[in-house]
Amino acid sequence: MPQKIVGVIDYQAGNIASVLNAIEYCGAVTRRVKEPLELEECTHLVLPGVGAFGFCAERLLNSKIFPAVERWALIERKPILGICVGMQLMADYSTENGQHAGLGWVGGEVEKIHTENKNIRIPHVGWNDVFFAEPFGDFHTGDKIDFYFDHSYAYKNLKNGKIIGCCEHGEQFIAIIRKDNIVAVQFHPEKSQTAGLRFLRNFLSM
Repeated sequence: MPQKIVGVIDYQAGNIASVLNAIEYCGAVTRRVKEPLELEECTHLVLPGVGAFGFCAERLLNSKIFPAVERWALIERKPILGICVGMQLMADYSTENGQHAGLGWVGGEVEKIHTENKNIRIPHVGWNDVFFAEPFGDFHTGDKIDFYFDHSYAYKNLKNGKIIGCCEHGEQFIAIIRKDNIVAVQFHPEKSQTAGLRFLRNFLSM
């Protein structure tokens, strides 16, 4: 298999060291990318994100690299993976701390997880099952796989692409989406041990 070179987009919105380490453990070469020219040797891209949606959106949209990332995803149609807030940014907007515009790459909204059950804590932190509604790599329809989550807001009402997996925490929310070359997950594969590494390897096979 040709060497995979994965660019992890560094737009100063969270520590990406654990993402880089997990991808390297899967056998790929990584690059911390901040400039458009740094994308040229990459075969795959990862868009991480930690913190509030509005902060991450502002950092990304104002970064030097954003136009090249959007061209990669929408015109060149090369593999890109959004993680956590990196997934949420692909929606039309989020209602976290007011309404903030997203990238609109796959449409939909990001809203706070709602539950009437006082025993269910928000934020949703820890391990939870993802139910696969569609296959992804060697994950099959009907699989139930444990991944690690850390979030209070979740993706809802996907407009374009496919819902690959869902999770339940007070209510059902979208955990994995895919639109052609674009894949995004609400959980943290880099913190999900064996299951997370398996997911990353399937992404690298795209």
